[in-house]
Amino acid sequence: MALTMNRLPESLTACARKLEALQGRHDADAGVILVQVDQLARINNSAGTAAGDAVLDEMARRLENFASDEFGRGSCVDRLGGPRFLIVPAVPLSLGALRAQERALHVALAEPMVGDPHGRLAVRIAAALITRDEPVEEQLREASDQLARPASARDGVMVKGALAAGEVVIHYQPQYDVASGAMTGVEALLRWQHPELGLLGAGPLVTAARAARLERELTEHAHRVALTEIAAWPKRLAGLRVSLNITAADLGDPDFADRFAAMAKKAKVDPDRLTLELTEQAMLSDPASAAEQLAQIRAFGSAIAIDDFGTGYSSLSLLARLPIDYLKIDSGFTRTIDGSDRDRIVVRAIVDLARALGLLVVAEGVESERQLARLKELGVASWQGFLKSGPVPGDQLPGLME
Repeated sequence: MALTMNRLPESLTACARKLEALQGRHDADAGVILVQVDQLARINNSAGTAAGDAVLDEMARRLENFASDEFGRGSCVDRLGGPRFLIVPAVPLSLGALRAQERALHVALAEPMVGDPHGRLAVRIAAALITRDEPVEEQLREASDQLARPASARDGVMVKGALAAGEVVIHYQPQYDVASGAMTGVEALLRWQHPELGLLGAGPLVTAARAARLERELTEHAHRVALTEIAAWPKRLAGLRVSLNITAADLGDPDFADRFAAMAKKAKVDPDRLTLELTEQAMLSDPASAAEQLAQIRAFGSAIAIDDFGTGYSSLSLLARLPIDYLKIDSGFTRTIDGSDRDRIVVRAIVDLARALGLLVVAEGVESERQLARLKELGVASWQGFLKSGPVPGDQLPGLME
C-alpha cells in the first residue's frame, strides 16, 4: 500500500545519516535535492494502491540512475515518506550546482510511468542547502514541508518582483555549422540577475513561476527582452537565427501564437530569423492545442525545433503530424557518442529519420573535438556547446563571430 506519511520518519533515513557524515568529513555545508510526486492520491484512487506503489518504485529507480550518473557513485536516494524523495550527492555541492541540474532531472522524470493511467507525472523539484549549524533532521523536515505546500503567494511575489526589477536577462549560446564552422545562430536562454546571489540559471525562477502558475508571464517577458535586444543588434549579427524557448503552458494558451507574432512585429524582428523551441513533453501535454499554435507560428514565418529529442516519447506520429523544422539531440547522447556504440547508433538513426522527413539536426552539449568529429561523420548539420562558447550576453556575440 502506498504510504501517505507527510513527515520524516522518527529516525534519520540512511541518506540523512550519510549527509551528516559527508558534512563532517569535508567540514562543509552540503546541498540536497528533494522531489515530490504531486498526483499520488489520484493514481491510488483511479488505479489502485498497487499502481501507486509501482509508480513510486519506478520513481526511485529513475532517481537512483540520475544521481549515479550526474553526482557519482556513492550518491544516495531515499524516501522521506509519502510521495517525497531525497537525493544526497556523493560530494558536497552548492545550491547553484544543484539548480543547474533541475532541468535535466525534470527530463529524466518526464517519460511516462508504468502504472500511471495518465502517462505522465507532475513533480516538484527543489534544492536545499543543509548547513552544519542546525540539526540535519530538522532542516530536512523543514525543506520537505516547504516542498509539500501548494503554490504559495511567495513564489508569485518572487517572480513578479524579478520581472518588475528587470532582473530577467537573456544570454545567447552560439550555434555553429558543422561543415564550415561558421556561427549560424544562437539559442536565447533566460538568466536571473539576482541582486544578492549574482547571475543564476533559469532553474530557480522557472520553478517558482511554475508553482505560482506564472509560466506564461515569464516566457512573454523573456521573449520581449530578447526581441528588443535582437532588434538593436549590429548588422553583422543580422544573419543569425535566434531560437526562443516555449513551454507547455504557452502552447496551452490559445492566444500565444498571435501574441508572439504581435511582439515580433512591434520589435521589427523578421520572423524568418526566429525559431521556437519546445520539448516533446510540452507537445504531448495537449497535442491538439500544440498543433494549432505551431501551425500559426509557421504561418507567421518562424521555424519550430524539438529540444532534447530522444529523451522522451520520440513519437514518430508527432513528427509526421506537426510542423517541425529542427530536431535537437540531447546533450546526454553527445557526451557519450565517442565511447558508446549504442549512442552512436541512436544519433545516426535520428539523423537518418530527420533527413527522410526533411528536417535539420542540431547537437547540444559538444565539449570536445572528438565529439564534433563523430557528429560530422554521422551527418549532424549544426551544434552548440562549450567547445566554443557557453551562453553569453548579446554584446559579446560580435567578438565570437570573429
